[in-house]
Amino acid sequence: MGEVVLAAGVPRRYRHGEVILGQGQPIACLRLVVAGAVRLAAVAPNGREVVVGLLGPGEAFGEVALLGGGPSPVEARAVGEETAVLAIPPGVLRELFRRLPAAAEELLRIVAGRLHETTVALEEALAHDVPTRLGLRLRRLAETHGEGTPEGVALPPRLTQEELARMVGTTRESVNRALARLAARGALAHREHRYVVRDPEALVPAGEG
Repeated sequence: MGEVVLAAGVPRRYRHGEVILGQGQPIACLRLVVAGAVRLAAVAPNGREVVVGLLGPGEAFGEVALLGGGPSPVEARAVGEETAVLAIPPGVLRELFRRLPAAAEELLRIVAGRLHETTVALEEALAHDVPTRLGLRLRRLAETHGEGTPEGVALPPRLTQEELARMVGTTRESVNRALARLAARGALAHREHRYVVRDPEALVPAGEG
């Protein structure tokens, strides 16, 4: 699978905050995250921005390219300084699937996994209060994007309170208060522009996660 994908070209590197794909922009390629992280967000009709996903290496976006293209329902933006993304044209994908049928199954797994993530986020928004939603989200980020350190699991760099608020559907002020409570309990720390999860189980009240 690797050599066929690499034949599509050299991954492009993006600066922190740089837009990779704009909401509404035509999609012509499937994009694969090679390094770093990519934030997916959408602006609702009322003007409110909602973060719908944070992707890491091996995850893809722009799957509508496989169906002939169309406008992107989300904006994709680089998070951190080491983000690299490879754009894969449909023709290369078709060759990939022809040579390696298992690659099609892997792509379906990626798409299904993101759909599951979205469903879980919606269920959490309906069933839990803000501190619990935030704790669940931080724990999931630690599991999927965390980096082990002597102090705990470091989350992606430059993850802001505003972005966390958009992920859990609340205000930055509410997130600020919830983060302060987690820090006071020793569950979370903030070191050099990164949140560090010190005790994953303490992020969420007993019986909620």
